[in-house]
Amino acid sequence: MRKSIIAIFSALFLYNVYTLFLAPGPVYQDHQVIVATGDSLWGIAARYAAPGEDVREVVFRIAKASKLRDKTLRPGQVLQVPLPVTADLQLAAK
Repeated sequence: MRKSIIAIFSALFLYNVYTLFLAPGPVYQDHQVIVATGDSLWGIAARYAAPGEDVREVVFRIAKASKLRDKTLRPGQVLQVPLPVTADLQLAAK
């Protein structure tokens, strides 16, 4: 009995180590968006956020991918919006 419990806890421990440190993260593919008059970074991020996803994380990904120094957008500016790639390799664009 004791060996079974140790084996179960060892398996759970190894699984947690794998998921925390070794499992690959999400895969993103850039989607280009042209900024229109009145657009905001928050609004664009909200448009492309997955259901239940924190919009702040999407804002951060867009700012990083587009190499934005500040959050000011200009009409006509091209932004790179990283969208998650689904299992069937289709973009999760709305």
